[in-house]
Amino acid sequence: MQSNEVLEALYQTIIDRREQPKEGSYTCYLFEKGLDKILKKNKKTQASYLESLNHLAYLLYLDGQEEIAKELLDSIIQVPFEGNYNTWTFVDSSLVLLAYLEREAENKVFDYKKILLSPLEQGEESTQNIRRRVHQRFLNGDSLDQKLAKIEHSLSLESEMERRLLYLTDLLKIYLFITESTCEKTDIQAKIEENTEILKKYIKEHEIYSLFPFKG
Repeated sequence: MQSNEVLEALYQTIIDRREQPKEGSYTCYLFEKGLDKILKKNKKTQASYLESLNHLAYLLYLDGQEEIAKELLDSIIQVPFEGNYNTWTFVDSSLVLLAYLEREAENKVFDYKKILLSPLEQGEESTQNIRRRVHQRFLNGDSLDQKLAKIEHSLSLESEMERRLLYLTDLLKIYLFITESTCEKTDIQAKIEENTEILKKYIKEHEIYSLFPFKG
């Protein structure tokens, strides 16, 4: 199934939930905050739509709605890599969170890692070598200090949380491939726990609709 078909099916599933709501459910709460309108607006391009869904999945997880988050993530990761990293980055991010949530299920984690690595095996050999080097530098945490500096220089609390969310995604991916990284597992785990708690605290105080895709 092509990516546009997967996304259209996912959109219809979400709309069906709106048409047949369960009173008092968390999904109803999301629609009350305009979820369907937000997704329709961002549906104009695959990248913006996937970004909205990916961010929503992370917010659901951080708001204690792990099962709904998993259901959404399971749908997002059906989108295949078609050579476009502008869209794949959000599938990649979704695979990383799903692998973390399912970290006790070794077979599932193995499959998620295989999908994550699949783009590295596509294209000419020179292209593959470049992608592998970039991937290895990422796993070694080369960009972590730069992203942390951006967090510390955020101009607003909302901006800080958005940047922490991206930082958390990077940490989760490094943790997933920690055996191939020069980073210390305990250090990465501590950073994951710290940032997760900061984000959860913010969401508890301000609710998820204070962040993208609900705001922005």
